[in-house]
Amino acid sequence: MKAPTSDDLEAARLTGGPVEVESIEDRDELRAFLSPDPIGNAYLLGDLRDDYFPFCAWYGVRRQGDLEAVLVHYDGLSLPAVRAVGDRPALDTVFLQGTGVLPQRFHFHLMNRDIGLLEHQYDVSALQSMQRMGLRREEYSSLGHDSRVRRLGHGDTAAIMALYEHYPDNLFEPSQLETGLYFGVDGSDDELLSIAGVHVVSREFDIAAIGNLVTHPDARGQGLASAATGRLLDELFERVSRVALNVREDNRSAVALYDKFGFSLETLFWEGRGAVPDDD
Repeated sequence: MKAPTSDDLEAARLTGGPVEVESIEDRDELRAFLSPDPIGNAYLLGDLRDDYFPFCAWYGVRRQGDLEAVLVHYDGLSLPAVRAVGDRPALDTVFLQGTGVLPQRFHFHLMNRDIGLLEHQYDVSALQSMQRMGLRREEYSSLGHDSRVRRLGHGDTAAIMALYEHYPDNLFEPSQLETGLYFGVDGSDDELLSIAGVHVVSREFDIAAIGNLVTHPDARGQGLASAATGRLLDELFERVSRVALNVREDNRSAVALYDKFGFSLETLFWEGRGAVPDDD
């Protein structure tokens, strides 16, 4: 664990005067702050959608009236999600003062390579170094139709949950099937072997974020992930022109799969789980 230095703490509190974390409710202001980097901020932009926004609490740090960092707490999952983006001193301020606004337990994305202050303030586990990759419609290389792939719905929930049992860190919720953008490949005994789906789709912000892409451990090497992901991307690029995804930095096989479709590295970030420390 890397404790913050006195300089870190001072920079987090003072840059031309004291700064405070404040609640942000103006969706237009949040959109203006996030839109210049739509792939890097894909998940946060998705949280501005009408169906997600009521489950969100947004906080920001300003200097001279302008937002410099934003944190969102999304409470629509069984484990709340926390995402933050902005410059280092302002992010430090968010986490220094964040114990009063964050849930007791949360999954987090932090778009900053240095999370020393977060680790100092919270109990952090399952920490992973991640890549955010992006793909634009004009760069996409479609693999064409694959008859093995079918659209999944609520009738497939049991099979989907059985497949995800092999990957306990997934963030799948059955309500995500309502997008109509989950696709899978079955085995000979109708067991679901591979799946690809979405976390975020927004025509308004012209962005989608795909995820929950897994293949049964016994069915790897058969091109199933490529088939399911290709079908998903074909449909997404009929709706939006940009797609983002997250992948572990050390997952070379997955990175190679996404490279095949034309995805490229956009940024690096940390993903993990956090908790407010017990007083004792």
